[in-house]
Formats: sequence, structure tokens, C-alpha cells
Amino acid sequence: MIKKTILLCAFALTFSGLLAQENTLKAGAIIGNLGVQYERSLSDHFSVVGQIGYSRITTSIGSLDLTSDGIGYYVEGRYYFSSKKDLMEGWHIGPFYNRIDTEGDNGLETNISSFGLATGYQWVFRSKLTLEIIFGGGSLDIDSNIQEIEFLGDIGFLPHLGLTLGYNF
Repeated sequence: MIKKTILLCAFALTFSGLLAQENTLKAGAIIGNLGVQYERSLSDHFSVVGQIGYSRITTSIGSLDLTSDGIGYYVEGRYYFSSKKDLMEGWHIGPFYNRIDTEGDNGLETNISSFGLATGYQWVFRSKLTLEIIFGGGSLDIDSNIQEIEFLGDIGFLPHLGLTLGYNF
């Protein structure tokens, strides 16, 4: 069900993007999630961002190195401070939600979610290429069948860092 919903949303966003010039398609690296990101302008100051990608968690317990792979999801709402610049360019701030679900061959399952506030700056160059830095922080919730990973959830805070490279169309 979730896969069908994601595919339907991706199809709708792709089709709507063909009709407008207010989109950015990016390769994004958000902590724990390396993937494809899409940003859609809603007005001069507001946009929404979605990313789906590959996630990997590696931990060492004694002499064992455990690895689990899976999918990461990222959603962010943005407010851009400047309306004098091109659409989706300049300083921005907004809430985000990040989720990582991984499974390993050895039965390792780890689910991490974070909700918080992100800010950053996006440059749109004359060639329509974009470069963006993102930073912030949020809550941290970890559910894992490895106790050594779950103790990180006691910290309750996850720094939020990211870098994207894309094309504005």
C-alpha cells in the first residue's frame, strides 16, 4: 500500500512538473539518506521538498560489524526569505520529517525517525544548476533489535546536515 502511494505521488509530481517552471530535481545527501530529491514551488516564498533514497546503518559490537540497508524518506516545507531572487533561491527555513527503515541479512532491523527544523541556502546559477547546504536539528526516535543502537535514542536529538546538487526547471 505504501509503495503504491509513493509511486502515485511521484507520478503526480513528475507530471505536474512538466507543465511549470517552478521545480528543482536534485541529488541529495541528508544524514542517513542518499537519494533523489524533488522541490516544488507553491508560491514566491513557499515550497515543498521530498526525497527518497538509499540508507545504510553500520555498527560494531565487539568484534562484529553489523550492517543493514534500506530506504530513507525525507519531507520538508520551506519558507524562502527573499522574493527578489529567482524562485527557490536564497535562505530558507522550515520543518522537516526524516525516516530511515533498514534490514540486514542477520535479522538486524533499525527504524529511525526525526522531526525538526532545518535552514539552509540554495544557489541557482545561470546554467540553472543548483547547489544547496542544509543544517538544523530535530527529535530522534530509534527502534532497533540491537540494544547498542537504541541507546542513541536516549540522546533525543539528531543533528541535521545535507548537501544537494540539482537542476532548476
